[in-house]
Amino acid sequence: MEQTIGWIVVSLVAAVLVWQASTHLGTKKRTGSSIIRALAMDDIDVDGGVIGPRGGETSSFIVPRVDYEQDMVPFQTEVQSEANQDEAEKEQVIDQIERLKGAAMERHSIRERSVEKILECNSLIEMIRGVGEKHITETEQELLSLSVDGLTLVELDDRHAILLKIYNRLYQLSFEDEIQRVRRREMEAMSEKELQEMQEADKQIGELSSELEILRREEQLYREIQAAQTTTYLENLDMSGLSEEAEERLQSHYDFYYSRLKEIERQRGEVEKFEQWSNLILDCEDQDELKAMVFTGVNTKMKAELEERREKRMSVLELRVKHLKEEARTEELRLLIDSAKSSKELDSITIDGVNPIQEKELVEMFTIARENLVYAELRVEILDCEYVLELDAMQIEGVNEVQREELLELRMKCRNELIELAKQKKFEEQYNRYLGLLSGIDDIDELLDIGLENVNAEQRQELENIRLERLDYLEELERQRIEREQAARFEELRKEIEGAKTSAEVEAVVIDGVNEDQQEELERIQAQVLEILLEDEQVNEYVEKAIKKVKKEPVDVDFNIEAESKFRTRVKTLQAADGALRFSLIWDNMNDLDLIIKTPAGDVVHRGKRRSSCGGKLDLEMNAKPQMKAAMENVVWPAGKAPPAGKYYACIWHRNRHRGMRKSDPTDYTLRVKMGADYYLYNGQASYGDKLEVIAIIDVPDASTLRTRMEEEARLYKQLREQMKVAKKPSEMPEIDANLSSLHQIMLKRNIEKAVELLKEKARKRALAKQKAEYEKIMRVIENSRSLDELSAVRYAHLNDDVVNVIDKAVAKRKKQIESGLKRAELQAEREKIQNYKTKISNAKSLTELSSIVFKDIDKRHADTLQRMRIARRKVLQKELDPEEVEKDKQMRLHKALNGAYKRGGLQPLPQDEWKNDLFDERLSESGAKGGDVQISLLWENKNDFNILVVTPTQEIIHPRNPKSSDGGVQDVEMNQKGESKTPVENVYWGDGKAPKGTYYVYVHFYKEHQKFRKVDISDCRIRILAKGAHSEYEAQMSLANQLQFVTKFKVE
Repeated sequence: MEQTIGWIVVSLVAAVLVWQASTHLGTKKRTGSSIIRALAMDDIDVDGGVIGPRGGETSSFIVPRVDYEQDMVPFQTEVQSEANQDEAEKEQVIDQIERLKGAAMERHSIRERSVEKILECNSLIEMIRGVGEKHITETEQELLSLSVDGLTLVELDDRHAILLKIYNRLYQLSFEDEIQRVRRREMEAMSEKELQEMQEADKQIGELSSELEILRREEQLYREIQAAQTTTYLENLDMSGLSEEAEERLQSHYDFYYSRLKEIERQRGEVEKFEQWSNLILDCEDQDELKAMVFTGVNTKMKAELEERREKRMSVLELRVKHLKEEARTEELRLLIDSAKSSKELDSITIDGVNPIQEKELVEMFTIARENLVYAELRVEILDCEYVLELDAMQIEGVNEVQREELLELRMKCRNELIELAKQKKFEEQYNRYLGLLSGIDDIDELLDIGLENVNAEQRQELENIRLERLDYLEELERQRIEREQAARFEELRKEIEGAKTSAEVEAVVIDGVNEDQQEELERIQAQVLEILLEDEQVNEYVEKAIKKVKKEPVDVDFNIEAESKFRTRVKTLQAADGALRFSLIWDNMNDLDLIIKTPAGDVVHRGKRRSSCGGKLDLEMNAKPQMKAAMENVVWPAGKAPPAGKYYACIWHRNRHRGMRKSDPTDYTLRVKMGADYYLYNGQASYGDKLEVIAIIDVPDASTLRTRMEEEARLYKQLREQMKVAKKPSEMPEIDANLSSLHQIMLKRNIEKAVELLKEKARKRALAKQKAEYEKIMRVIENSRSLDELSAVRYAHLNDDVVNVIDKAVAKRKKQIESGLKRAELQAEREKIQNYKTKISNAKSLTELSSIVFKDIDKRHADTLQRMRIARRKVLQKELDPEEVEKDKQMRLHKALNGAYKRGGLQPLPQDEWKNDLFDERLSESGAKGGDVQISLLWENKNDFNILVVTPTQEIIHPRNPKSSDGGVQDVEMNQKGESKTPVENVYWGDGKAPKGTYYVYVHFYKEHQKFRKVDISDCRIRILAKGAHSEYEAQMSLANQLQFVTKFKVE
């Protein structure tokens, strides 16, 4: 009995050791064909919810967020599966990064990779035969016997993958055979029943355990050799302590992968060196520099390729020089042909120094130009001909058919015209004789006796008309004689009236010896002159009184550019005259202001007496009747009229306020005085009813002093302007001389400011041109980049922000182009993977199996397509499956979506001063909403459909499809299912005394964006929570990218 118990104990120990070995070797470390395969459950992807994983594009716009403990999610059953899914997604990203790294390292030439693959395939075939042919199938045997020479790179990759799979399978089978052999020996040892053999059995069990440990170590070394990425890693592996047979197996495996890695490292270095030399050749612009290059660090084929590229580059440089010379010669010949003024000048041009295509183009251009010149010359010659014989003798040649036809037609037209001219010449001579005869007859009877012969009908009719006109003329002469006598009397009387100095002299004039119209006009002039003289006498009286009242001379004000600009505009518009002395009055309404000037000679210039004896005149007078608001009056001594020396009194008189416009008074006025080179400005106000007053007194020097001052001013002003024009920078601008007049100082200052701005603008344009050149250079470097390293070496941070943004886009575009070349090899594998996922989705028989499919290593676009396919498959299964199972699946996906939104974090409560209680109360009242112990309300400002979701303490979910919970919660208001309101509100409440104790979770769901309101990209919403007297409000921004938002959780005690 004791012997039996001992054997049982030994058997159990051996069984435990074997079980541990098989378990260790089967935990996801062997391929699918391994006999000892691990049983592992993949992460289950339950999609179809409304929100993606945390950290994606669906985060809320409201910051900062409130993060809660992950173990406090409302539905705990989903936590572990989601953690597994996050880990799976992390592994997908890592796998993608590793694939990209591997793809970047595989950028060798196709030929060299093909040679490498052939060597690897042959080595694998030898290793497969070395493992043993016991487990090789007939199909695999046929595959091993096929030659790999002549296969394409894609076929070699497929062959290599198949051979590697066969090798792994055979290696594992041989390893498993060894394990079975050990197991059989162990069982034989355990079956020994004799007591004397117990010790020997114990020894064998110990040996078998040691052998199992060695096998585990061999398996581990095998995996490490297979996963090695560098030769250094392989060299550091410790393979001691193994049996000779194991060492032999591992050594062949080690030699294969070591030689493979060594070859990859060597080829990688050669490829990098090859790319460097290629870039140097492409960037080189000097043939001598190209010839001096010595290619090192590459193999013979690469060196030959580089030599070929160097020759091509030298040929390109030589062709470029030749092409430039031909282009220059072509442009020169084109210019000569275009600029030729005559066919003789064009015939002197010789076409040489160009290529055949350019020569053909130039010959065609030469022919067309010569035809046009010859055509123009012949046309001019035809038009200049004066005789028919000369036209008939002219030869037309050297033009095309169309031009020849036009010239023949023109010659015939000119010939007919010359013939007609000769015929008309005879008629013209007789016609001219009659014209001279008719114009010289002063007697009417003699004029009627003349007969008209030897002229054509048109000329005869014209001569008859001339005869009639001559008769009218003779009759008119008599009438004019009488009118001249009356006009002479009219002028005599008019001069007498206008030359009167006083009103009494005007009244003494007697009007006689004129016709009625002239008498009426003279009476009108007499009345006007009388009125003017009476007014002049009145104005002189007012001026004398105003001068006597002056106790202090008026003071001028500083010049300003606004007043000067207004003055110049009105001078140009109204065409006011200018001179050595000038008084200009301007104002800005329709009132009638008069400018009156008293000269040193005693003359008073005003609208009634516009000229003075010393040369002054009033050339502009306005608003005697309301004309315009931009008014001006001007008194000037024009060029050639030197104003006499002495004091000039400038007076203003507000004569009339038109239309009773009381609001226009007082009227602001400005008087501008020009005295030679000096300028004065006076401002003031005048109202209707004010007496005439003196507003300026100007002391004018003699003509010589005035002229000297003007010449000095002009010289100084011109000198400063020339200094300003030659200045190259702002610091070189001249200083304004104080001797200049105030007006010229202002003008010169303004011109200097404009010149400084112009210099700054030129400097800015030069900087922009320099930056543009740098930009174009950088863009050329980007376009010529052939690798990501070369692209990342481009530097452009010193440019302005706009240019940097443009270059960033160009870099991103070029980066995509470079990376697209790396992704081509992955496209086929990705297509197969996507097709595999589609097959799994189509073959899924249950919702659990459908949800367990995880989309790994594919881009978002394909993942979205597969997700839509999975949703369609889920709908089909839901129709086929039991309603309870379908409802369970929906609840599971809803729980998963709510847990995901919770993990992304909640919202911060708003401060009390930002609450909108009145708005909530108004909308809830209008919709008939109810309240109680707990009330949760949602409002927003557009027609989109939002839903409020509440998870109760009993883990029930209140939403539009489940508006009531068993613990008393009710959703009594739900809006915008069809987008009917722009001021919607939703409400969930528990009546008084009905709210259960526990934790409540609140969510907002962006359910639908209605089609006709798609302009609303982001929707703001407000959530108010009233719980047992506690009040809080939250604000969230929802969009199609953020459809489910966790708001907060609260507890009711």
